[in-house]
Amino acid sequence: MNALAKLLGTLLIIFALNSPSSNAFQEKTTDNKPVVPDWPIDVPTIPQKWDWILLKKGELLGGELISMYQDTVEFDSDEVGLVNIKMKDIAQIRTNSVMSIRMDDGLIAHGQLLITEDKIKFINQPDVSFPRIMLLSIAPSEKSGDSLWDGDISIGMNFKSGNSERFDYTAQASATRLTSITRTLLAYTGIFSEVEDPDTGSNVKTEENHRFNASFDWFYSRRFFFRLPSFEYYTDEFKNIEYQVTTGVAAGYILYDEADFKWDIYAGPSIQYTRFNKVDEGEKDDDTSPVILLGTMYERDLTDDIEYVFIYSAKFVSEESGKVIHHLETGIEIEVLSDFDIDLKAIVDHVDQPIPDEDGNIPEQTDILFIVGLSYDF
Repeated sequence: MNALAKLLGTLLIIFALNSPSSNAFQEKTTDNKPVVPDWPIDVPTIPQKWDWILLKKGELLGGELISMYQDTVEFDSDEVGLVNIKMKDIAQIRTNSVMSIRMDDGLIAHGQLLITEDKIKFINQPDVSFPRIMLLSIAPSEKSGDSLWDGDISIGMNFKSGNSERFDYTAQASATRLTSITRTLLAYTGIFSEVEDPDTGSNVKTEENHRFNASFDWFYSRRFFFRLPSFEYYTDEFKNIEYQVTTGVAAGYILYDEADFKWDIYAGPSIQYTRFNKVDEGEKDDDTSPVILLGTMYERDLTDDIEYVFIYSAKFVSEESGKVIHHLETGIEIEVLSDFDIDLKAIVDHVDQPIPDEDGNIPEQTDILFIVGLSYDF
């Protein structure tokens, strides 16, 4: 009897929940249609505080529009982080910031953007309009008053104590300035190492070198650019180089520029001046050499949080300056927080014909350094 009563009670509950008059799970109108509340978001028609992107699938992002090159938009949102979006997937862009655009015919314009699926307009200039298909690039405008620079700083350190002591550090920094037609690149790498002499107990420096690079790129078209000029300063006493300065020009071509895959190559003539630390008596303590420079930069996202980087350059110089000078950096960057990455990197420097010092000692041809560091993006 008890079992029958329980069964009847269960059936009554099921019937009540499925009854047309029930509102246990959702509110209904008199015509039996569900009442769904509006989305709790208010997006201003004219952007305030943030830039906005509306994707064709309906997703809406608020944040900062960084740039658009090679039909890929770089967008920074506090909630989802830095993302790359293909222009073909974007229905609208509205910016609170003043941006600079470049068209296929070379025309440059500035303003608060209102980009639809077929037009480029300006919120603060309603009478200006361009076909969207002609858009070449978007970048922050100097007229906005905001900084056009971004970059990162990375530090790696190793310390050992006990029977012997050793201290190593590496410091790297890079900065990029983008406009609608130019790109300025700055990069620095410093390496220092010292160990304790077991006989004297004093610290002995075993490595120290510094490298600074700067370049200015002017984009002739979507894929071709000219580097006018490039500059490098390098010093390494353990390679018998007091300092070395290389400057020149180059032409470059962008092989790929996707949201998760970037690859460009460049080549051109340069001139290099090298001042040596020590040389044999009667030998020149400096050398000036013409240079043929070849280089490439390759970046690819392996996952959403891991990026692979490969940077290589080769300088063909006179035999007195080393014949061929190679520099390679490769490794992965792992994102741990929105602005912090862990860097696992190898740096390889190779000189075909190192310059002997005053005692006739020839430096090693190849130096290899492995780095574990923490970097901060700004």
